[in-house]
Amino acid sequence: MGSFSSLVSKEIKELIRDPKILFGVVLLPLLLYPLMGQGIQISQESVQQAIQGASFSLYTDDHEEIAAILIQYLLENHDVVNIQASNLESALKKFQESNSIALVYVPNGYSQNITYGLKGSVKIYGNLKNFNLAEAQSSQIAGSVVANFGYYYSLTIIQHLLQVAEADYNPSFIKEPLKISFASVIKGNVIEISPSQITNVIMNQSIMLPMMIMMMVIFAIQMASTSIALEKEQKTLETLMTLPVSRLTILGGKLAGSIVIAIAGSISYMIGFSYYTSSALSFAGETTSVVLTGTGIGIQPIGYLFLGIVMFITLVSALALAISLAVFTDNVRSAQSLTGILVVPLIVPALILMFADIEMLPTTVQWILLVIPYTHSMLATKAAFLGNYWIILRSIAYISVFTFVVLWIAARIFSTERIITSRFTNFSFRKKPKENNY
Repeated sequence: MGSFSSLVSKEIKELIRDPKILFGVVLLPLLLYPLMGQGIQISQESVQQAIQGASFSLYTDDHEEIAAILIQYLLENHDVVNIQASNLESALKKFQESNSIALVYVPNGYSQNITYGLKGSVKIYGNLKNFNLAEAQSSQIAGSVVANFGYYYSLTIIQHLLQVAEADYNPSFIKEPLKISFASVIKGNVIEISPSQITNVIMNQSIMLPMMIMMMVIFAIQMASTSIALEKEQKTLETLMTLPVSRLTILGGKLAGSIVIAIAGSISYMIGFSYYTSSALSFAGETTSVVLTGTGIGIQPIGYLFLGIVMFITLVSALALAISLAVFTDNVRSAQSLTGILVVPLIVPALILMFADIEMLPTTVQWILLVIPYTHSMLATKAAFLGNYWIILRSIAYISVFTFVVLWIAARIFSTERIITSRFTNFSFRKKPKENNY
């Protein structure tokens, strides 16, 4: 046990001493993501302030009474610049020279169309000077203002028609006669919450755990491959093998040390990423909070226990794979390039299952994903929220068998001299030049 703990301590110290690992894996996420979030927050707040503080222009070719109602509404309720011009072309030139974010144009015939029960046309021009986000959103804001007027003006028309018909109805009822409400049925319980709200909450919560597992495994792969590559690059692996310690103890020490650093990097990533999301999305306002207490949704203590087991065996299998591949390299760069292929079967299932259930996918795609061990890690996280422990146990069993096979391969490699002598051959698609025979 003393030899094993010494190897683990040695492994952790060697990894931390490497500035690329300490800064890039542990410290960089804590610095980079909060700075990115603050940058996005500042830019979004600047856009919102620019839009709120800006005015928009108004030009009309219709001077009838009904058009005047729209113009009066805009002038009284918003910061509007009324452009005086002889025609639309001149009005657009004045609009481009102004600081207005949009131009609302009421063409001739607007009043006549509404009088005859037709839709009145209004056109909105955006003033694109710098092609920034504020300019892009300006026309949408002006359009929402006009649409808001259209809604209340339609209620006025409906009220007038009801008075002519001497009908006792509420204009808002005629405008929107239906009221739709939503509820959800969860495990036999009726919850007065819309399915979309519950789904959003579950997705927001269940996405974070797969991301955490994905980042932990990626960090673990980097750590393990870097550890072996550094040993071989610095020619210390041969010395380590001559110590009176079993090869399996050395393998276990490297696995344990890499797991510790990978967990530290994952925690750092999640802390930094949480600051990033909270800062970057702060401009959107508070999201609807949904209380799921008593609905049977959420991770229970036994669910956390099962997830801990899933994460542990997933890490061990990824580390053993990375170490087994890194043995066949000579330096850190080649080890990271070679073990980079292990990221593909990790990222692809994570991206797919973040947005779709596996049952929704085509049968062929389902079987392909189920063959990949890391797919079961993602499935287990969502099953924990829903209390489907059978799925978690099935995932644990599958990943455990895969981990056992990988550990057996790694142990076989470490128990022989292949760990020192094995190399991948460099392949080239170019034909070798023929030797000249003199």
